[in-house]
Amino acid sequence: MSRVPFARPVPPRGPLPLFSVEGHRLTRFRPPFRFTSFFAPEDTLLCVLAAETALLRVTADPTNEGEGDARALRIVELTAGSGLVGFRLLDAARNATLVGVDVDEDAPPVAAANAEVLGLASRARFAQASVWSPELERELAAAPADVLVCNPPYIPEPPGESLPLEAGAGPDGAAHLRRALELAERTGPAALALSFCSLADPVGVVREAERIGYALEALYAVVIPDGEYSGTVYEYLRELPTAYFCEAPETMAAIAPDGSARFAYLLLAGAFRAGARPPAPGAKREGWVPDPVLGAGAGESVSSALERLLEDFVERGLVALDVPEMPCPVSSWLLDRWDEVALRAIVHGPLYATPPGASVIEHSPFSSV
Repeated sequence: MSRVPFARPVPPRGPLPLFSVEGHRLTRFRPPFRFTSFFAPEDTLLCVLAAETALLRVTADPTNEGEGDARALRIVELTAGSGLVGFRLLDAARNATLVGVDVDEDAPPVAAANAEVLGLASRARFAQASVWSPELERELAAAPADVLVCNPPYIPEPPGESLPLEAGAGPDGAAHLRRALELAERTGPAALALSFCSLADPVGVVREAERIGYALEALYAVVIPDGEYSGTVYEYLRELPTAYFCEAPETMAAIAPDGSARFAYLLLAGAFRAGARPPAPGAKREGWVPDPVLGAGAGESVSSALERLLEDFVERGLVALDVPEMPCPVSSWLLDRWDEVALRAIVHGPLYATPPGASVIEHSPFSSV
């Protein structure tokens, strides 16, 4: 392989670490692992972090222990794409099985081939299905998931416009997430790992999870610049009361020193846990509320605290994520334009760079991750 020396043009700015430091979780998925036509490593990696936490909460629950080995866990990944998030959980839980579904007809064959490459084919199966499919709902009711994962499209669609399949998610960008929560309410998984964003009614998503009995246990956030799809709906986002983004000069300079960004927003992922032992699939959940230990306790709800945090982000940008006041743990990073390249290089093969101020030598910036 040819190794071309290069250096980061400017040092990172602001109080948050770069998101590529978490990229070691993706190194298993380099070629010959394949991705579907739309793959965003930042969304996927953030969902991995939330899914790992959700799985940990389930496996640590003593009610899941059987005679001898822990009982087999069932993981269901909606909008599964290449299957990466589910495969990461199969690596972590040797007793788990995975069912992945995606509406894209090209995704299940790619995911199945990836399962073969990773040696996980005996524990994973994939199918084409919409999250609104009645057949999917029946399957989840018949064989409920222990962990339900969803990393869906999240870009709001202006009235009369339809974004591509991998991006558009209804007028406020939360259509797929609401459906995932509807499925959770009806089928009773013990834990959820959901990816969402600050443009797509994030407060409403968390509030709906609370309503059906799921407490947000851990929140993961990445500050990023607008991209291919989010940038095209910029004017529409300015009209949406449920969209939160920042245009503060200091934050804009941090995420895109070259001036290529119009706004900054937050990618978010949450690990949610049933606040009480879930009722039997199909049973009514009236009166079922989150365990205070897992949420905000007797104080304000997590969704209300999240609303305050997002409003602070709109006003102050990066610094709002430095030491956020939330009743659940929050982990935050920055993904600037340069770090976008670094994160993609982790899954597509290493790049080699010269650190600022160092001699021109062959050096991998990812050797420590």
